[in-house]
Amino acid sequence: MKIYFIKASAGSDYSKYKAETGGPPQNIFAAAAATPKQHDIDMVDETIGMKADLNADADLVVIFMSTPDAYRAYELATAFYDQGKTIVLGGLHTKFNQAEAAKYAHALIIGEVENYWQQVLIDVEQGELKPRYKSKEPVDLSQIQPYPTDIISPSQYDYTWSVVISRGCPFKCSFCLVHEFFDSFTLRPIADIVAELKHLKTLGVAWVELHSDNLTHNKAYAMDLFAALAPLKMKFYGETTVLIARDEDLLVAAQKAGLKAVLLGIETPSVDALKSQKKAFVKPEKMKEYIRIIQKHDIEVWGDFLFGFDEHTNDIFQQTQAFVTDIKVDKVVPHFMIPFPGSETFKKLDTEGRILTKDWAKYDGSHAVYQPKHMSTTELEEGVYWVWEQNTGFLEKLKYLF
Repeated sequence: MKIYFIKASAGSDYSKYKAETGGPPQNIFAAAAATPKQHDIDMVDETIGMKADLNADADLVVIFMSTPDAYRAYELATAFYDQGKTIVLGGLHTKFNQAEAAKYAHALIIGEVENYWQQVLIDVEQGELKPRYKSKEPVDLSQIQPYPTDIISPSQYDYTWSVVISRGCPFKCSFCLVHEFFDSFTLRPIADIVAELKHLKTLGVAWVELHSDNLTHNKAYAMDLFAALAPLKMKFYGETTVLIARDEDLLVAAQKAGLKAVLLGIETPSVDALKSQKKAFVKPEKMKEYIRIIQKHDIEVWGDFLFGFDEHTNDIFQQTQAFVTDIKVDKVVPHFMIPFPGSETFKKLDTEGRILTKDWAKYDGSHAVYQPKHMSTTELEEGVYWVWEQNTGFLEKLKYLF
């Protein structure tokens, strides 16, 4: 059977941000990795400028989407559906908008794909495709296969790649979908990670995202991982929490492993906003000290900052910029708090009648899609743009502008 995997992208600012701050998208590459060898696979990742071929010779078309790219996914699904292709939809938006997505597909894949993917393919071949597929158990990460590198070359990602370390997150931030999408926090065997990295090194991959929503949550595992990475002499970056600054052993091990940058969800200098989002462990008054400690180990700190929480008034923009300057974060990633459907934040705002539009194309990081509590939508949009302008060096380096 011929299978065409598509990561749909409308070219939104959100998609550009995701493309520039990571390697290959997990969804299409995970599904491709789980596909038995007897099938003929082609793939396209529209987030890096590729375009789906509407004339593709495929029996099964599998499209993954995030919320701002939903309409592009539906456009593609309709075009292939009209050609008589079998259509399967997956991704974050699919899971949290199943009734909507089902209008454009023969089947939906919900959550992690590996546990049931081979059954989906058997059902397609036998003409017995079910409307929905979802596993009752988390995927055993010891059973997953490395991302394929022979379909979309690492060169198309400028030799930046992504290797799965864990799935899920132990924290449950109100605006986040990770803990809603993955049922648990699971870790991949270190030996499998090292084997995959050795192969990538032979291909010339120079920069690797250690794909985890909390790289150092399990200290014992992180220490063993870093020790195993050190002999590879490669360069890595990953996402964790600022709590890493409180552990000298972890920082020393990370530095020896080749960890060159960490993305931290600093979010905001507002203590009240952090508490409301279940991130009270982030202490703004300690941030300058923590960042200095991390940087001392030759590790850059990339700070993720969100605007538009209910605790924010229109002075939050200048307050945040002063905070950024004071704590001396290396890179600033400022953007709107996007209330993606499926998140606690979306449910709360929708219940309160503050969601202004359900035009998913506007959930792209460039529009205020809800009514802020203490400012107008114009003040929110102009304030965020002002912060972006103050940090144009990073924006130019990442080649995106929200």
